[in-house]
Amino acid sequence: MAAIQLKNLHKRYESIDVMHHVNIDIEDGEFVALVGPSGCGKSTLLRLISGLEDITSGEILFDGKIVNRLSPAEREIAMVFQSYALYPHMTVKKNLSFGLENLNMDRAIIEERIQKAAKLLDLLPYMDRKPRALSGGQRQRVAIGRAIVRNPKVFLFDEPLSNLDAKLRVQTRGEITKLHKKLNTTMIYVTHDQVEAMTMAEKIVVVNAGRIEQVGKPLDLFERPANRFVAEFIGSPKMNMFKAKITKVDDSGIEVTSGTIDHFTIPVISESAKIGDSVTLGVRPSHIEIAESGIPLEITQLECMGHETFIYGSMQGESEELVAHLPHHFEAEIGDTIFLRFTSQFMHVFCDKTDQAFKRIEA
Repeated sequence: MAAIQLKNLHKRYESIDVMHHVNIDIEDGEFVALVGPSGCGKSTLLRLISGLEDITSGEILFDGKIVNRLSPAEREIAMVFQSYALYPHMTVKKNLSFGLENLNMDRAIIEERIQKAAKLLDLLPYMDRKPRALSGGQRQRVAIGRAIVRNPKVFLFDEPLSNLDAKLRVQTRGEITKLHKKLNTTMIYVTHDQVEAMTMAEKIVVVNAGRIEQVGKPLDLFERPANRFVAEFIGSPKMNMFKAKITKVDDSGIEVTSGTIDHFTIPVISESAKIGDSVTLGVRPSHIEIAESGIPLEITQLECMGHETFIYGSMQGESEELVAHLPHHFEAEIGDTIFLRFTSQFMHVFCDKTDQAFKRIEA
């Protein structure tokens, strides 16, 4: 296991800066997810940590030791990629043992390691099969097993579930989470799927255009996003946004008025907030309730799952569609008008000039 520190990490390709002075602390044995949209730099960051890419400036430390110039083998890491990268002509057992054999490791040690990994991943019945005779989930487990037998200090996963169908994705992410608890090894997991990040990781690093937007526990990012980007990226469906102006500032919070949703006193504060400032209000779909009277919404789409309902609709004066999430079945028709109620305690306020969130006043 290893604690990892990235200090002022910077990466440039010729004249293009792709990672901008990244600072992250990862504790020994922690499961960390790097999450962000496609092209944001999360896979590049993983490759810098692994040693597959050279950094332009800054430091990478494993257990306090600078590893900038060490090869991936010397860093004692193991990677699991999006593609399984299995040898098609080799059996499962041979795929697991091949890397260790190339290191001239003792045969008894190799056998012990592959048997232990195969048992852990439920691969013992498939040891004599070749990859073409395995399902997608089984192939991914072999790829993970090939990493486990190396006894690495750090596991690096680069979108390992992208090639699996929806059912297998859920099953395999549960297996990876259980695996982390059994091995208690430092794991860094790259994904563009914020649901994977929220359900698997102990800590999430949100990456955007080569910069770190926020680092924190999943619930902290959901409840206290640092800025508008994090607020809209974390949570599915994404947060609803409304334009508003500040009409009052005092110790209880900030009063805002929007032509669409009237006015609210929200328990947030900012030293720079002034009456008349333009702000954006954020409301998560799950924090919207149906009421007998309130804010009118004309339904344009319904997604009924039986145990939950997603309501999409248009509000007068708003160009963007609003989404409400109800944790139960709801009967309605497209074209119906319903009334919504927002609770100010769950609303977020973002400065229009900086996109930064106002700090919530904790009760």
